Amino acid sequence: MRILAVADVHCPRFLEEFRASLEAVDPPDLFLMAGDMINRGNVEQFTTVLKALDETIGTRFPIIACFGNEEYSETRDEILTLVGERILFLDEKSIVLRLNGRNIGIVGTQGSLDTPTSWQRRNVPRIRRIFERRAERAEILLRQLSDKSDVRILLMHYSPCVETCEGERTRSFRWLGSRKFYNVIQSERPELVIHGHVHNASVHEARFGSTVVRNVALPAVGGVTELLLPDESDGEIH
Repeated sequence: MRILAVADVHCPRFLEEFRASLEAVDPPDLFLMAGDMINRGNVEQFTTVLKALDETIGTRFPIIACFGNEEYSETRDEILTLVGERILFLDEKSIVLRLNGRNIGIVGTQGSLDTPTSWQRRNVPRIRRIFERRAERAEILLRQLSDKSDVRILLMHYSPCVETCEGERTRSFRWLGSRKFYNVIQSERPELVIHGHVHNASVHEARFGSTVVRNVALPAVGGVTELLLPDESDGEIH
């Protein structure tokens, strides 16, 4: 099964790179968006993103997404109305898709930061508790999928580990992701974790036991990321 994944298009900022990379790949079985597909809450740009997809690889595949920090909280209802049924956003929710004869369970969350930004501290009440709760919720949702899914995917915007942030300043990780998600990975061992947000990473993949973590931020990897899920449960993800 083929998956295409991307984050941080920040449309229209990296739209041309996004479109060019789509023109070089075949239609997938599943398309994942890991947040910040638009820039600064510019909701209308989701129309541009979908047009790029439609004109290059078509419409015959599901699109599952999570929100990033550029999909501002106050714009999310408008985003959902605009994209309709074409994109399914999972905001601390899960779904099981039947694809190619396998049950693919997906949990979506924006993720957490170890240290809230100064804007978040000023504008989001109880932001530290919100970040703690997101990690707890992701763990619960993954556990609930364990007996319903052949493959479990955690789709998030912020990074779950420092390994896929290499290339950024080490002390910056607190604003790129959260170590709380290490515990989620170690506890639930999803087969695949997809994230974005880290634009300057030089390492794009990390493995923790049977779990593969991929940073799919377009500025980091240069285009959409293609992943192949094996037909058998004991095969490796490439």
